[in-house]
Amino acid sequence: MSDATSALLRLALGLAQGRCHRRLVNGAKAPGEVQADLLRRILARNADTEFGLAHGFSRITCAGDYRQAVPVQTYETLWPFIKRQELTGDRCLTRARPVYYHRTSGTLGAPKNIPVTAAGLRRMKDDQRVSAYVWSKSPGVLDGKIFAVCGQAVEGRMEGGTMFGSASGLIYRNQSWFVQSKYVLPPALSDIEDYEARYLAMAVYGLAEERVTTMATANPSTFTRLLSVVHQNADAALDAVATGRLPAAAASVQAGLRPRPGRARALADRLNAVGQLTYADIWPHLRGVITWTGGSCGSALGGLSRLLPPGVAIIEWGYASSEFRGTLNMDAQANVCLPTLLTTVFEFVEREKRESGGGDFLDLHELEDGREYYVFVTTGEGLYRYDMNDIVRVNGRFFATPALEFVQKGKGVTNITGEKLTEAQVLQAVTLTLARRGATATFFIMLAYEDAAAYTLFVEMDDVDDSPGLADEIDDRLGAANVEYEAKRKSGRLTPLGIRRLPGGTGDRYRAACVSAGQRDAQFKYLHVQYARECAFDFESATKSG
Repeated sequence: MSDATSALLRLALGLAQGRCHRRLVNGAKAPGEVQADLLRRILARNADTEFGLAHGFSRITCAGDYRQAVPVQTYETLWPFIKRQELTGDRCLTRARPVYYHRTSGTLGAPKNIPVTAAGLRRMKDDQRVSAYVWSKSPGVLDGKIFAVCGQAVEGRMEGGTMFGSASGLIYRNQSWFVQSKYVLPPALSDIEDYEARYLAMAVYGLAEERVTTMATANPSTFTRLLSVVHQNADAALDAVATGRLPAAAASVQAGLRPRPGRARALADRLNAVGQLTYADIWPHLRGVITWTGGSCGSALGGLSRLLPPGVAIIEWGYASSEFRGTLNMDAQANVCLPTLLTTVFEFVEREKRESGGGDFLDLHELEDGREYYVFVTTGEGLYRYDMNDIVRVNGRFFATPALEFVQKGKGVTNITGEKLTEAQVLQAVTLTLARRGATATFFIMLAYEDAAAYTLFVEMDDVDDSPGLADEIDDRLGAANVEYEAKRKSGRLTPLGIRRLPGGTGDRYRAACVSAGQRDAQFKYLHVQYARECAFDFESATKSG
């Protein structure tokens, strides 16, 4: 892309988003007032809905009233309202009818369908434009092409006919021609159902384009996986670059792919010389990587960083989920992320207090630097006092507003690469599989190993069941219960489930260790899915000693 075109893009971003950016900055100077006003507007707008009438929205005048009138909600408690609103068109959760649903994995098996109104889609687009405005301030990042990976815009339709899929994919697909010309991957690529074919097609487009200055995706493990696909299919990928024709499995997408035999020869020569290509070889002009850096993504990012050209800026994407956009990066150099206080009402409970069964709810402006909190949100899309089960940390201030960084999912949920595996899903998959085989477990626990992108099930069984396929069957059940887990397994971002047999008495020894650490014996309980780094008991050694 020419310097003139890049300058024009920066000018357009400045004109289009300067006012919105200034509103955010001004709002950050008085977060308490901004949040109180936003809550009043959301409640007034939806006071005559079924949920609003049931909880007396019209009588609520402050945050304290709101907390007394509305209990903390989860997707399961809101789902009956979501379903009725979709099927009947009645005002169940929001006055405005949803025009789209953002689909993600659910807690109890069924996928979650998060409603999005037309106003919500506009807010998402505004957030994306503000982010682009901030990214444009980082030297060279938006000068060339952008290699961005997003989800499938339309995966299907709800019973009432409304589309569901990935909202990021929908926004990507509906960008203007001018903005779309900056991107390497055509939107139709995300519609390729076969994961291997989709990744191979992405690899071909990426190899063909040398002028990439930005690579962007939510989880950095995507780029590690993409590079492994390049090496597993080097001959086919480079042939596609040379001929301008994708392999047969992805042949339905050919937009913008032209024969580049010279580019293919140069990459082949480099591959033959060094044995493995890096992103420094493929995109020598790369200046920025936009991705999540917190939580388990830090491990994947560490491996990716070694494959980049020197001096590449790592830009935090911001705290985001299917339910809402939590923060916007306001400084691409320092990665200072401002909560979306103009569009989301935030509540928090200190992590230690909530995990011990207590804790008062705090407003955004009441948070303290360095402390960790559980997050609850109210949005214009019908999520009221919604328990995100996410943990964030206060990392300084942006004017008077706490800057937030994502730490991890809360208790009972692990998340290596976006799968958000829950205890309920693990319990169901393991117990049903063992019951079908006539086996019972006296104890089991599944640990998430972030560096290896792997789960291992440690199980102590009275009945001997060493029959083949046990791990595969549990793995399949987890995929059936959790669409994100299935997607990450199919794409190779999660490795196959491992199973380790524990000797008799290991569960009792684990219990004793927990009680010694302070847990009450009479009230002993444990999470069946945990991060390996947070589990103090050495199950690996236990399997060896048995």
